[in-house]
Amino acid sequence: MNKLKRFFLCFVCFLLSLLLTACSGDDTYSKITDFTPHTFVYSDGVADYGYYNIGNCKKLVGDVYSLVIFLDDDESGWNEEARSVFYSMRFEPSISFITEKAKTHGVKLNLKYGQYSTKQDTSKKPRYNGKVENSAEKAINNLDIFSQTAKTLGFPNKEVMHAYLQNYTGVEQIAYFIVLNKPGRAYAVCDTTYDGADSIEFVVAFSSDEYANRAIGSSVIHEMLHLFGATDLYDSTGHYKKRERLCKKLYPDDIMRKSSINPDSLSIGRLTECLIGWSDYFPSECDCPEWWETDYEETHRPHYNSSEEASS
Repeated sequence: MNKLKRFFLCFVCFLLSLLLTACSGDDTYSKITDFTPHTFVYSDGVADYGYYNIGNCKKLVGDVYSLVIFLDDDESGWNEEARSVFYSMRFEPSISFITEKAKTHGVKLNLKYGQYSTKQDTSKKPRYNGKVENSAEKAINNLDIFSQTAKTLGFPNKEVMHAYLQNYTGVEQIAYFIVLNKPGRAYAVCDTTYDGADSIEFVVAFSSDEYANRAIGSSVIHEMLHLFGATDLYDSTGHYKKRERLCKKLYPDDIMRKSSINPDSLSIGRLTECLIGWSDYFPSECDCPEWWETDYEETHRPHYNSSEEASS
């Protein structure tokens, strides 16, 4: 009889554990894989969820190589000391931050990195013929920056350079950082179309940030996450004040929302981890009017079942 009671109690405990697991919060997610490309796009063509799983930088998982290219232009140039300072004090700590966060989130990420060396042939020094603009707002004037860089390094075009570096590193996903030795605000050039052709994505960064100079380390991390699909969690256009307030409440320390002299004080929140491939589930707290509505026109929200459980 005692054995029967013990069995019954164990069985009840087992059922309770299943119930608690089902109600533990997993149902606050919907599978990101349920989305189709058009569900990411507003009626005005702006990709609202960043650029999930497209371009040469698809997901920040598995083998990834981050390559720094120190570029000269008509108004700035690099020397060995300046390169060393940026690489060791700005770039390497950013790589460490991402690596450690991946471990914390239980993500398998083998993130290698390096800088393009031209020591063997100084005539092939990376250079842009002209002035590289120092902000994303003016970036349209430098759409050929990667192509010019490839040609000065002896490649016929950027596609051949990219293929060569994939073969050389043995890694498919290469995150390029083109860095200039002058003040400016870093920006990412991402694939913005779901046309099946993966464009080469890269960051244009600067040795000092005129907006947040001491926080340039967190700026490097921020832009790298853009390459892998993350979106800004602040209002950079003036049209998403509701969203900005929502993100301040939901993700106050997310690195896609704020910068800091101490990047370790920042986090990678549920939405960002979803967009960069660290989670397959989209947080339901962002499926609300504050996220989807703009301050200037009606927009389309995505078509999916927000009550769908994570286990489905």
